[in-house]
Amino acid sequence: MPRARNPPLWLLITLTGSTQFLNVANISSVNIALPDLATDLGVEESTLPWVVSAYLVTFAGFLMVSGRVADLFGRRRVLAAGFAIFAVCAVLNTVAPTMELLIASRAVQGVGSAATIPAALGILTSTVTEPRARGRALAAFGAAGAVGFVSGLVLGGMVTGPLGWRWVFGLTVAPAVLLLAGVLRWAPADRPGSRATGRVDVLGAVTATGGLVALVYALTRAGRAGWTDLATLGALAGGLALLGCFALVQFRVQDPLVPPVLWRRPNLSAAVLVGFCNFAAWVGGNYFLSLTLQRVLGYTSVRAAFALVPMAIGGFVFATLAGRLLPRTGGRSLLLIGLSGYLLGFVVLSTLGPDSGYLSHVLVGVVLTVAGSSLTYVASNVVAVADAAPDEQSLVGGLFNAGMQVGGGLGLAVMGAAAAARVPAGAQGPALLPGYQAAFWTAIGFAAAGLVTTVLGVSGRRVDDTRTTSTR
Repeated sequence: MPRARNPPLWLLITLTGSTQFLNVANISSVNIALPDLATDLGVEESTLPWVVSAYLVTFAGFLMVSGRVADLFGRRRVLAAGFAIFAVCAVLNTVAPTMELLIASRAVQGVGSAATIPAALGILTSTVTEPRARGRALAAFGAAGAVGFVSGLVLGGMVTGPLGWRWVFGLTVAPAVLLLAGVLRWAPADRPGSRATGRVDVLGAVTATGGLVALVYALTRAGRAGWTDLATLGALAGGLALLGCFALVQFRVQDPLVPPVLWRRPNLSAAVLVGFCNFAAWVGGNYFLSLTLQRVLGYTSVRAAFALVPMAIGGFVFATLAGRLLPRTGGRSLLLIGLSGYLLGFVVLSTLGPDSGYLSHVLVGVVLTVAGSSLTYVASNVVAVADAAPDEQSLVGGLFNAGMQVGGGLGLAVMGAAAAARVPAGAQGPALLPGYQAAFWTAIGFAAAGLVTTVLGVSGRRVDDTRTTSTR
């Protein structure tokens, strides 16, 4: 692969931010399309979370290993390979004739996405080394993810109505190809001495990913089969055992996937846990908000998309605002503000009913949740990577994003189980509401956990007071 010159800063931020935007939008864009997808493929509602979870689980499971691979073998090369996989799977998603093939393709696409995020973040943070400029660049990267998620929700609904659910996947092909071309043309090559040494922890990757898949399967199955079901209990036990093996492996292998010393980085553990809670509430909350609008309030997919337009606008506004506020307030203060608004927003959404008005009820909940999530997303992202060494940039970025994606997958599974426990078989319309309300209250619990973690685990340092290894 030919060596690329370092691009202007604005182009580098656009390229890496677009990577984040596309991958996160690909999580949310399918939400509003799910009812049409279920009808077309003839599947039950209990199967639908796997269209989202299959992507999230492999995304999460391979983020850590791809971050390590990027640090070892070159971020630009890994970024290009990730976009190639993403584009091919986007085509397969579009033409999938059965639910099983769609889920399988989404799972492989998650692997491609996992290759792009830590590589893009590593390129950004290793190129922009001045602390203030790095803080602004990371804020822009985080903002792209916040805007991407809500934009995916809106665009998914607008596309599903006139064109059908398959175009939700088809319209991601061209951006992936364009970003692949942009990486080959403009992404800078790794700087001398910036690559890590060692080997890839294959055993750690297998046990981590296998454990996550088993846990999500157990939580999803429990919603319809119950917690006494043998398959549910077996998957739960197997998942916990694999994750336990992963933890042991990290202390025993020479080049662990997640070196235990990383957890000594200031604020990293707390930032990862906050990211987990934020995305757990966000992915599951928006999944059930989309279903509530269509199946309880009677919105069409297009009307639901327009109802969420303020979420897309708010994502851009509040994520941009977070980037400006962060150097002044510090990560801890911004997290406390964001998570408080987030919790309040889900309290409002938990009271939705068949007669709820849009302006007086839906809009209030939407604005509060998008404001809270955007502030939290940007602040936790910057706090997590602020002290990473040059040869750890992709690994730490992958670890933080893995925490978020694990949160999204497990959060959706937990909310699905909570909803299923409150909904009788064959329920339709308003009869679904008790289950959806249970899901929103689960999201409130995740937001509260994020608040507690911030209070106890995040220091009050400002972003411009952080010192990165590259400047020591």
